[in-house]
Amino acid sequence: MRGVSRIGPWIVLLGLLAAPEARAACRVSAAGAHSADTRLRTGPDRLCRMAVSVFDGRSCGGAARWEALLPCDQTKLMTISDRGRVVSILTPVAKNGKKGDLNAVRVTWGPNKYAWVTLDKLAAGKPFKGPVRLSFEGDALKLVADRTVVIPLETVRQLASVLPD
Repeated sequence: MRGVSRIGPWIVLLGLLAAPEARAACRVSAAGAHSADTRLRTGPDRLCRMAVSVFDGRSCGGAARWEALLPCDQTKLMTISDRGRVVSILTPVAKNGKKGDLNAVRVTWGPNKYAWVTLDKLAAGKPFKGPVRLSFEGDALKLVADRTVVIPLETVRQLASVLPD
């Protein structure tokens, strides 16, 4: 058993070195107006961060329009809107609690501009019953529970914050 405990960390290290580069494929908005790419970047606090770069047009090349650092778990279910906003689903299945103040989505539209959208805001005054499944459909956020709601990403951005662009 002692030999296994010494080998374990090396296996993990070799797995990380052999893993493909921590870079997602270029994600393009539904209309092709913007694209986004992510790169792994560790911070001084050793937390996993992803640098999200937003570009004009379909390709993720050239100079980025803007870049923001997001926690790695907020880039797993991410898309780029036709207006250049990065929309992240925080949990693909959410339970609507009694308070309904669960942050379900993060919208980022600049290096230091982001806001959260709760299930209450997404429900627009009519709470969902049961678990809510969140996904993307084109340039919209799709919520499925006791009913299906499709909200354009620009509307989700407006629900997130009254901060100007």
